[in-house]
Amino acid sequence: MFQFNLRPFAAMLGLSCAVVLGSSNSASAIVSFGPDVQVEVGILGNTQTLHPEALQTGIPNQYGLNGNMTMAGLWNLTWDMTVDTDPFVNGVFGLTNMSGATQTFVLNVTLPITPAVTPSSLIGGSIGGSVTDANNDGTATVANSGGAPLFDGLLDGASALTIINAPFSFSAPFAGGTANIPATNVGLPGPTIPGPAVLNTIGINHIFTLTPGDTVALTSFFLVVPEPASLGLLACGILVMAVKRRR
Repeated sequence: MFQFNLRPFAAMLGLSCAVVLGSSNSASAIVSFGPDVQVEVGILGNTQTLHPEALQTGIPNQYGLNGNMTMAGLWNLTWDMTVDTDPFVNGVFGLTNMSGATQTFVLNVTLPITPAVTPSSLIGGSIGGSVTDANNDGTATVANSGGAPLFDGLLDGASALTIINAPFSFSAPFAGGTANIPATNVGLPGPTIPGPAVLNTIGINHIFTLTPGDTVALTSFFLVVPEPASLGLLACGILVMAVKRRR
């Protein structure tokens, strides 16, 4: 099922933040558009880029996104995310391999941020989940024999934090069973891992193989904050400017 994206139509009408929608009972609702979160999903070499609507949660800078999409005969994806443009990504995903063969899947989330994190950052992230023998054939495995990690935290599109590096393999123990993907934290609580400046986006990339008819569930979290020393320098700069102005 495709989510209908109203953002382009709002732009055509000159509405930068909201659009009024009529309902069946003639009541009106205000839909506030958030950042253009991009979700790339599909079989390696044949992916789709989705733009699910991000709706305000009531907390400043935070938005919620949830929905699902099916590519018949290939895969089904469900997502339930909370993102913060100042910035973090927290996502729960369920992906089912609907093809008749083991496939390599890509699942990537990209979030525009504001303001930029400069001149340096601290980062941390986590991932956990499960793989389920959803077709009850006695085999269910999520794996990667080499190359990409299960979790790759991205800063401006570049790899910055990897969790559960390849090779890895998690398999359900019996027909209809489920195996846990151990919850793994890096740089948390915190975050504590030094990172570069971040100007435009943060993201999470997942690449893995999944057996036919089976489902992988992933809970991923990636957090970026300004490095405290940078905040201290900024504060000192503001103080110096204030003193000069008084003089």
